[in-house]
Amino acid sequence: MNFKKYIVLPAFLISSFTAFAQQNLGLKSSPNFRELGGIEVQDGEIVKDHLIYRSGSFAHLPEEDKTKLEETKIQTIIDFRSDFEIENEPDDIPASLNASWIHTPIGSLDPKAMGKFMKVMTSESFSNEMVDALMIDANKGFVESIQDFKPLFDNLLNTNQAVLFHCSAGKDRTGFASSLILYSLGADWETIMADYLRSNEAVGKTDKSKLEMYGIPKERADYLMGVKPEYLQAAWDAVESKYGSVDVMLEKELGIGKKEKKALRKKYLVKK
Repeated sequence: MNFKKYIVLPAFLISSFTAFAQQNLGLKSSPNFRELGGIEVQDGEIVKDHLIYRSGSFAHLPEEDKTKLEETKIQTIIDFRSDFEIENEPDDIPASLNASWIHTPIGSLDPKAMGKFMKVMTSESFSNEMVDALMIDANKGFVESIQDFKPLFDNLLNTNQAVLFHCSAGKDRTGFASSLILYSLGADWETIMADYLRSNEAVGKTDKSKLEMYGIPKERADYLMGVKPEYLQAAWDAVESKYGSVDVMLEKELGIGKKEKKALRKKYLVKK
């Protein structure tokens, strides 16, 4: 497959291209909570509704949000966050869901890493380019934790229940995981990138008070909470540099070869 990664749609086209598709759950306390259902991936097929969800953290849910989350009937929650992140914002999982929780931390977002991050974000010589460099390095680093994405793919292959995967903001670790799922389902790069960039729609609705409390100005916090095509591209480039191709990595590390892709497509795709 000649997978053209370097074609990036203009933002206004991405917005119109995906507006009819993905459903955002509308959680006020977790504005990047959405499903992959409705995304068209190949030959007039779309991802089935109400089976694969992605989000940021969802601690301290108000009752309205809990009701919406209960209606998803999510049965498995896969958490990519570190112990440090979870301790500060544990998932507020409604007991009625009776959902299994699987912890598979990606990367090393610990107090030491946070110290480096805060130094950049509060620096007098701050620039957007400094944040870009941080995020590009972080995305490249996902490759070193690639096997930790396997529980997600094992779940997708071996269960028939709704699954949620998430990190803190629902944009980087979660965005990379979503890109691998969509690729496995047959999506092209434009579709993958459109899903990735939809995290920018949540920036204005995200509670950034914690960042501002630490002395990070609002405009810096807004920039940090967004995503850029270069971030995801860095992760994919790192995969190709280490494994030769994404397909080789998927089969070697995540157990997703041709047979498994066929099984995933049969399970999660439907004709429009």
